[in-house]
Amino acid sequence: MQLYPVSFFQPRPAQPHLPLFVFFPGMDGTGKLLYKQIDSLAARFDIRCLAIASNDLTDWAGLVDRSLQLIATELTQGRKVYFCGESFGACFAMQVAGQMSAKICKLVLINPASSLVRLPWLLGGSSVIRLLPDALYPLSARILVNFLIDADRVAAPDRQSLLNAMLSVQPQSAAWRLDLLRHFQIHAVLPKIINIPVLLIAGELDRLLPSLPEVRILQELLPKSKTTLLPNSGHACLLEKDIYLADLL
Repeated sequence: MQLYPVSFFQPRPAQPHLPLFVFFPGMDGTGKLLYKQIDSLAARFDIRCLAIASNDLTDWAGLVDRSLQLIATELTQGRKVYFCGESFGACFAMQVAGQMSAKICKLVLINPASSLVRLPWLLGGSSVIRLLPDALYPLSARILVNFLIDADRVAAPDRQSLLNAMLSVQPQSAAWRLDLLRHFQIHAVLPKIINIPVLLIAGELDRLLPSLPEVRILQELLPKSKTTLLPNSGHACLLEKDIYLADLL
């Protein structure tokens, strides 16, 4: 059986009469951390979550090509298509959207990791991960969770789900994904998505990335963009108790 770097995770039965909603996940790559948003989104969309293999070392071009193949199987004449990318997934979504911009009804970018280029300490993270003994990798993931969420806004089971998703990624793949972000060129992508309506969402209390200034920069560069700020939210805002993506849309 041929293995692919990217596959579809389908959280609900297909609803081909509804617009297609494609979720591009964060660094965990599982596609499963959208679960708190599924019920409200499923009333309006036919949902597909892209999932990246836990040991994958495919470059951006390969990931984009495979995603385009998957999405093409779901397209019908005149069907509306929404893309939503979170963090790492925002960079991923922008590149795929740039290859099919005429078909995208809206592109949603949540705490986009395109801001990573302004954080030298994170840019070197891939080297650090590669040097970590295997026994220390789970500990580093647990520490990182504290930067991703505010414990008061994310229930304990959801914090555990986040940690489990992070630990599902093999260390060499986590380092590779940081390298992908380091080589992501936002200014090469922007001209390809400039005509797509874009919703930029930022958690104002993001402790991992400078998401607030990043979405303000992107809003200046994307003439069809609008910004929604979440004043009390952190980086992994889709796991928070009072955040409903369907309402933000």
